[in-house]
Amino acid sequence: MFMMPWIARLTRSRLPLGVILLVLINLFVFFALQSRDEKRYELMVDYYAGSVLPNIELPAFEAHLRKEGEGKKLKRLEAMKQAKALFPALRMMEADDKFMRALHAGEVVTDAHLQYEDWLRARHQFEAMQARLFTERFSFDGEHPKWYTAITHQFLHGDLGHITGNLVVLILIAPAVEALLGTVPFLVVYLLGGLGAVGMHWLLMSGAAGSLVGASGAISAVMGAFAVLLGMRRIPFFYFVFFYFDVVKAPALLALPLWLANEAIQFVWFSGSSNVAYGAHFGGLLAGALLVLPLRRAALARLQAADEEGSDEETADGKPAPRPAAELAVLEARRLMAAQRFDDARRAYARVAREAGSRVDLLRESLNVARLAPASAEYHAIVASALASKGQDAASQTLVRECFTEYLKQAKPRPQLAPELIAVLIERFAESRSLPELERCARLLQASAPAHPGLDVILARCVQVLRAGGALQPAMEIAQLRSAKPM
Repeated sequence: MFMMPWIARLTRSRLPLGVILLVLINLFVFFALQSRDEKRYELMVDYYAGSVLPNIELPAFEAHLRKEGEGKKLKRLEAMKQAKALFPALRMMEADDKFMRALHAGEVVTDAHLQYEDWLRARHQFEAMQARLFTERFSFDGEHPKWYTAITHQFLHGDLGHITGNLVVLILIAPAVEALLGTVPFLVVYLLGGLGAVGMHWLLMSGAAGSLVGASGAISAVMGAFAVLLGMRRIPFFYFVFFYFDVVKAPALLALPLWLANEAIQFVWFSGSSNVAYGAHFGGLLAGALLVLPLRRAALARLQAADEEGSDEETADGKPAPRPAAELAVLEARRLMAAQRFDDARRAYARVAREAGSRVDLLRESLNVARLAPASAEYHAIVASALASKGQDAASQTLVRECFTEYLKQAKPRPQLAPELIAVLIERFAESRSLPELERCARLLQASAPAHPGLDVILARCVQVLRAGGALQPAMEIAQLRSAKPM
């Protein structure tokens, strides 16, 4: 189950500095520091290929797989040998904890081996090169744990897909937790939760060999904190089962046992056959949930204050913003979209747009759905609601400009804007000095409502603003339209 937090009032006006810091650190470590490991690893593989190691270790690894009854791995290794793919064969060998422990313990290549001295020198040299890898130095090794790697491993990742998945979840969940706790307590919970995650992983794996990297344990702690902090507050859950997905509203705390059970089941089923540290996820969830218990009262007070502040918010015309109705409407619209009832969903999104006030996110979501049917009545209605939005911030201004420009191109059979709304847009574009949109509005008003009682004054205003903005040719053309209007 995947959860989307829906507490926009709490996070909208607060910049999540802690989340931004964590994202930047993770990106810097991955792209600036870990990326250098690629060249180092190439040198390692070249050294390994040219040494006595593959001729000694890979046959021993093959014998180990045969002894352990690992038929699938054995077939893969044989295919790699035939393809002369040394790199993946080496990675497979190093990922086998049992074999590597035996190799390091001197049980695989003993001093009775004819090439023992050559193997030992080459193995020491190879491991010295391996130790220079940034990822190798700062990942958590369960066989040789260091206290600082319990922290540093939280900022390392295996590949681009790994870091992308982790940061997406962090960005979705963590801003709400930071808003509830404050930046410093949030960062403390994140780091301590990561320690709890690695501790649980180490305990469950009994100090097994193999490196642990990734922020997922700490992010799991944030998820556990999120569920506990919001408690019985009902929030939307987005869930999917195979190919079915939907949105349901339920208490946030319900997520915690579901998440814990999911990680426990996957640990039992996939442990030993997967590179995912399910035990670390389980430990992170548990650690995050426990860490925020003493902070929950202060967090709930913050949440209540945000609710009260949100209930008093007003739109530009002084009327209370109808956010609760818009939020309920958008949940229904999303449910209809998930059920592929697209006509009903468009009608629901028309209600969302009417109730959205100056909520740019809801207006954009409604437009994204409605533009798929540009001839529908709902598309024209949603555009009208978006263009009538009274928000004065940059995001609202951008939305109105983009919506107006697209509508003139996409509307079928033709744009259907009321003269009064066009007049409002003209004034808005005049104030923001959006000259191309101002010119289009002037032409549209003259063409659609040539008998509009205020047309002369409105066109004169357009001419004045266009001239002041240096758009002399458009100003001249609008002036000609003004003089040619019917009397």
